[in-house]
Amino acid sequence: MKDWKTFLEKLAATGLTISLTIVSLPWSQDVFAASSHSKISDGVYQLRDGTPISNIFARGIDVSHWQGTIDWEQVASNDVSFVMLGTRYNGEVDPRFHFNATEAVNHGVQIGIYIYSYAVTPAMAEAEADFVLDLIKDYPVSYPVAFDMEASVQSTLSPQELANIVNTFCSKIENAGYHAILYANDYWLANKIDMSQVAYNVWVARYETKHAFENPVMWQATNTGTIDGISGNVDIDFQFRDFSDVIKPNLWRTIGGNTYYYQDHKMQKDSWIHDGTGWFFMDENGLAANGWFLHNGNTYYLEPGSGRMVSGWKSFEEGWRYFNESGAMQSGWIQDKDVWYYLNQDALMHTGWLQDGNIWYYLKESGAMTEGWRQIDGIWYYFNGSGVMLTGRQQIGDNWYYFDGSGAMLTGLQQIGDSRYYFDESGAMATGLRQINNTWYFFDSSDGTMTVGWRQIDGVWYYFGDDGAMKTGWIGDSSAWYYLNPENGAMYADTQITVDGVTYNVDSNGACHEVVLENTNELETGTSGGSIAENNSGMDSDVTDDGIIANIVPFGS
Repeated sequence: MKDWKTFLEKLAATGLTISLTIVSLPWSQDVFAASSHSKISDGVYQLRDGTPISNIFARGIDVSHWQGTIDWEQVASNDVSFVMLGTRYNGEVDPRFHFNATEAVNHGVQIGIYIYSYAVTPAMAEAEADFVLDLIKDYPVSYPVAFDMEASVQSTLSPQELANIVNTFCSKIENAGYHAILYANDYWLANKIDMSQVAYNVWVARYETKHAFENPVMWQATNTGTIDGISGNVDIDFQFRDFSDVIKPNLWRTIGGNTYYYQDHKMQKDSWIHDGTGWFFMDENGLAANGWFLHNGNTYYLEPGSGRMVSGWKSFEEGWRYFNESGAMQSGWIQDKDVWYYLNQDALMHTGWLQDGNIWYYLKESGAMTEGWRQIDGIWYYFNGSGVMLTGRQQIGDNWYYFDGSGAMLTGLQQIGDSRYYFDESGAMATGLRQINNTWYFFDSSDGTMTVGWRQIDGVWYYFGDDGAMKTGWIGDSSAWYYLNPENGAMYADTQITVDGVTYNVDSNGACHEVVLENTNELETGTSGGSIAENNSGMDSDVTDDGIIANIVPFGS
């Protein structure tokens, strides 16, 4: 296939012997010396006799150990875009394969692969495919993998048998994500292989004369080409079509039961990759890591089986965990879709009460941080926009509320510091007049403190005892007695009233003066309860001439 040494080697491998007859060649030494297989113009090359060949996509070579040590820097600068590399010699890896594959790639020459086949059964062809796949998996193969069928041991097989062997090899190569093609010469393609059963592209061999096989993807046009950097003859190949649509640079491949990822045709190792569906980490062997994974100080979870990196929320037997967009497992406060959550030291989502520093928060069953009102175990709490549980006096909306040291909202009458307040069933602090358990109270409109003593409300005076309860009826202080409307507690002023049959003049300050009967020094007496003085007999008091009771013990003492 490649040169006379290769040809003889192949024959020797079959166990056959031949005799050679040297005949004169149809071209002269002058023709050999001519510049052959070189570019005439874009897409046009010439054969040795000068015949132009058009529609050429690229020029390449195929080599094996027979070419010895190759200077790939020179080859790359000699209009060589690709190389098809031989893989096997004497049943082992070609001794120059690893060097040629590495150096060709390092100098920008794209590599394809071929194996000279000795397979006479489909099982042997499958074994050859396994050999090739295991060999090439670590290299960036961006050109086809060719099955070279021309060995003498295969020549006695039927066309159908040969087609089955080709299809077995090529299907396994294709299943691994490579582009398989058949290499054969014009004669074998026309007479030996049942090509009606072969659906794979062809790399045809015919030297110095245009091939007869129609529409091959490559043509091995000579085995006596010359290329700078290679000693002796070398096969020169013309490529007729672009393979970029059938040879994908980025893909998963399963070889030998292991699955690898290739990016720009190169197996990815010890790195993160994204295959379009998610992120994966390929270890030092090119295999996808699975399960819990520690990398650069971050903890990740990669789905068992697929190895796909988890992001967002993930439920585990012990609880929920959160992984950010980069896949790193989070702890502490995190925000997801405008909602805050807290992950404890074990990175588990927290629910219920949380003390962070000196601040209390409450996380719902969903883990979402509570904001606003929340009833917990029958008690109301309030959490501000940062989720902080409020304590003390707080204005929420138009109302004031009070939360004790535990954050519990207070209701009812409450002693807070030196003052008393009232909070209704909703917790809102009361202001103004409020009736509580059939008793009236007044709470200052400015700060909600409960009023004690005298209080003028809407121009009317009222009196509230030390317990805040609004008084009705008689009350007195050190200067006077006053009468408060029994129905609404309003103090009478600047009027005359009769109470229990006794008539009183009430001055503008609300002080009551008992009316004195004409031509007597006696006080008018009431019909039942008696006069103010009578009603306070035994008290430390004096009645003045004008009916004012002095030195009255103040109400509530």
